[in-house]
Amino acid sequence: MISNSRASVEGQLELPLDVVTPSKPPEPRPSLIFLEEYTSPVASVASSPDSKLIALSSDDETIRMWNAHPIGKPLTGHSGPIKSISFSPLGDTIASGSIDETIRLRDVNTLQKLANSSGLSDDLHSYVTPEDQAALLESEATKIDSHMSTQQIFDCLIGAGCIDLSSEMDIRQDTAMIMSGGGFGDIWVGQLYNGTKVAIKTWRTNTLECCHHKTMKRAARELFYWSRMQHQNIHKLLGVILFKDQYLGMVSEWMANGNLHEYLRKNPKVDCFQLCNDVASGIDYMHRESTVHGDLKAANVLVSADGIARISDFDFSIISGITTLVFSESSNTRTGSIRWTAPEILCEEVIKRNTYSDIYALAMTMLEIFTRDVPYPDCRSDFSVITRVTQGTLPTRPIKQLKNDHQGDLMWQLLLDCWRRTPRERPSSRKVVGALQRVISGSKEV
Repeated sequence: MISNSRASVEGQLELPLDVVTPSKPPEPRPSLIFLEEYTSPVASVASSPDSKLIALSSDDETIRMWNAHPIGKPLTGHSGPIKSISFSPLGDTIASGSIDETIRLRDVNTLQKLANSSGLSDDLHSYVTPEDQAALLESEATKIDSHMSTQQIFDCLIGAGCIDLSSEMDIRQDTAMIMSGGGFGDIWVGQLYNGTKVAIKTWRTNTLECCHHKTMKRAARELFYWSRMQHQNIHKLLGVILFKDQYLGMVSEWMANGNLHEYLRKNPKVDCFQLCNDVASGIDYMHRESTVHGDLKAANVLVSADGIARISDFDFSIISGITTLVFSESSNTRTGSIRWTAPEILCEEVIKRNTYSDIYALAMTMLEIFTRDVPYPDCRSDFSVITRVTQGTLPTRPIKQLKNDHQGDLMWQLLLDCWRRTPRERPSSRKVVGALQRVISGSKEV
């Protein structure tokens, strides 16, 4: 019996304590952390998601990392005691917070600094300054690939700064109703715990699996930037959830009036000038935030219950080459946006869309608001549209809607300026907004 017990212990089998004889007590397990190296109190301990690494922070202003032995030299940089440390969901990044009012991010593999935020207030939240925001986003986005689970992609989006709405709504959404669906995902109408009605755009798991890794990374960036947009004329992304515990769900404000194209057809007496100003103001905000929409048209603008136009469906397909994040029927393909596309894009003089092409599309959208029809409505095919645009043929002035009066002339001239063949000759979004406000006020100055 004694020999059998000894063999069991030496073979590292876990046995009840009363079975092991006192003749040879079990050898102690190796310790991972040697706290005697610290000369100041340890303030925080964190374990990596795979449990292979442990990080400790101390009042001596250093961070030390361990597996079975210390990893590298103590990480320095903070100017005060480090009170909290944490690993990212994938274990590739470690964050540290100090009473010096800074948060520092480091790559676990290289131990190089990724980002640093400073000047934080006492009510410290997970926040990175605008200057370092891109570094954090790049760090999290580069981890995403098509081989990751939906949960891992969700964790990366949260790590990159998207808001997790799981605490504000039932992620099962048993009472949610599907409003529309397609090959890539569905749109559901649900609600938050406080009763707020929301739209939930789901991204199916099989869609994620077939995406190229670059597509996933770029889509993550777009989601992050969308989540950061705060303007009354931008459709707000409230956050993301794991919808029904299996789909990536993007939660946004519910727009009762649908898209602008439908709204115009149902409401013939709306103020077209004000709607133009709404859309232009949204584009101006995006451009000031160094963001390009890329697929502007009435179908990609939503209208709130109180009649305010809010830009939506940012063109993820421009960046990713697919439309998995865009569910509007009219924007399922690049072909569906030809009528709003600038000539330099159609002629392939410029590959990537930019603020100049946005201004061109903005003017086409404003024309659409007045006519309640698509640009070049007499053209039955995209080829006919491309031929006209490349030949320099502009849309015909809709005299019925833009009359031969002072206000009509000012508005038409603004559209012509936005359609200039040379991109750099087109007005900036700020100038378009200013011109529209003067048109609305009836001023003679443009």
